[in-house]
Amino acid sequence: MPQPDLAPNRRSRNGCANCRQSRVKCDGEKPCCTRCWKKGWQCTQENLTLKWKSDYHSRGLAFGREGVWGKGTQSKKNPSVVSAGEQMWHPTSTVYPWSFVNQDISTLKWLYDEERSPGHPSSMEISGISPKRDRLGRAAQTPLWYTPPVFPYPQAQKHAIMVEYFIDQVCPRTTSSLKIASPFTSVVLPFCLNGSVNGLVALQALAACYWSQSNPAQKSTAVRLKSQVLAGLRSRIAADPSYTISPDPEVLVLMMMLSLYDIVDQCDKGWVVHLQGAKDIIRLRRKKLPSQSHCPVTAFAELFFAFQDVMGRTACAKADLFGPAFWDQNDRAVNPWMGCSPELVSILFSILDLSRARPQMHSNLAQEVDFSMKASALNRRLGSLVQVVAVPEDCALQAVADLKRLACTIYLHCALYNGEPSTPIVRSLVRQILEQLSVLLKENRIVNATWPIFVAAVELGPADGENWPDPITGELVCGRALILRALATMSQSTVSSVARVRSVIETVWQSRDSDLAGGSSRRQFSQSNDWEWYVVPLSDALSLV
Repeated sequence: MPQPDLAPNRRSRNGCANCRQSRVKCDGEKPCCTRCWKKGWQCTQENLTLKWKSDYHSRGLAFGREGVWGKGTQSKKNPSVVSAGEQMWHPTSTVYPWSFVNQDISTLKWLYDEERSPGHPSSMEISGISPKRDRLGRAAQTPLWYTPPVFPYPQAQKHAIMVEYFIDQVCPRTTSSLKIASPFTSVVLPFCLNGSVNGLVALQALAACYWSQSNPAQKSTAVRLKSQVLAGLRSRIAADPSYTISPDPEVLVLMMMLSLYDIVDQCDKGWVVHLQGAKDIIRLRRKKLPSQSHCPVTAFAELFFAFQDVMGRTACAKADLFGPAFWDQNDRAVNPWMGCSPELVSILFSILDLSRARPQMHSNLAQEVDFSMKASALNRRLGSLVQVVAVPEDCALQAVADLKRLACTIYLHCALYNGEPSTPIVRSLVRQILEQLSVLLKENRIVNATWPIFVAAVELGPADGENWPDPITGELVCGRALILRALATMSQSTVSSVARVRSVIETVWQSRDSDLAGGSSRRQFSQSNDWEWYVVPLSDALSLV
């Protein structure tokens, strides 16, 4: 039986707007179709209209070809209109007025999901970054003053996530205090976010470098950002040599960030180059701009370099660069970033200077008496030192300050009285440090304790059989195992080169074991004391902050 003729297709997919609206076929002539030419209409193609599926469903209409029978298909029922009582509303994150100012989708990931249900990760955790946590592992709240940064310059916006990483992951590792904000948060960060383009890029470079320790994929980003900072600093100095001693403290901030970058990266001599350059700049600035010493950014930068100098000299025994003027011998208030008081650093500075004078005595009785009197005076000052914490409840900061006082006492006996691991006072002090270290590890509060761990480790005798409870397993372990556990924990909670510190410690242990196995020490034919023989040759350019 012949099939009936089908009605001709009167519509065209490429018809003009007028023909499609009238539902008639358009011949598609250009620039004007025949129908529009005859009627004198303006012939235009139909504009693209976006149709939203949710709008159709809310009106009870089919969207597209939904509900249409076709060959090999099954019918689809039109969704019924959802009543107001059946609608389910989901909570959303709070949107603030500044949320869409100079921002893109990447920066919106910075907002914490404050209303998410327990157990669900935040947007930062999904991105591979865990939120800042306290020493007990609990998620810390975002500070009320903090908002996602808005950068008017594209070079900083490109790596904006690094600023978030700096705030959440780097800053908490620069202080032992649980109560007082790190100066990197309260001083350096506001300075970089308020006009210092190079400072902000340097901050991002440091964050990327620290992130690359656990995620090697960030290494290339860190190197590119560091190169950008160095190129900008060089061009700025070449164009304006007075920039280095201008009232703007940006150059000191850049050198501070570059020093930390090199310390975190490999802790080689690169950071010492920045330290020496900063010394010259600070000396010139103090001579030309004495009134600028009260600037918070400048004051912290000077404190940073001076403290790095003192702590590094304890290991390598080199001459000082910054002098004693930075340390008030009557200030017993514990600095949250240093983890000790300026008075303790002043005593340590005097020990360093006196130890450098010891080899020049040459059996001169008058010099030996003078040396002995000065050493006794320092020992008495250290024994009567009381370091004051601003917030008495800040137990973590107080514990680190006590550890550094014990470590300073060990160093005094080794540097001035030729103490060694078998000396009773040194052995007793090392045990006190290990005892406190075991408690801090168990409570997960070990931050900013690199120097006391280093001092106790290099003066731990190979024959010391004292055992300590492992904070993880609870089993009794020797002192060396406890120190290695502490270093492994420190690698996740400090901005320093723990790998370089551990390498020096292990080399010292191997040298002591070798001498003990040989039955005699090669040091008996040398005028060097125990610290100068085992520690100093290995510790050039070692950062212990």
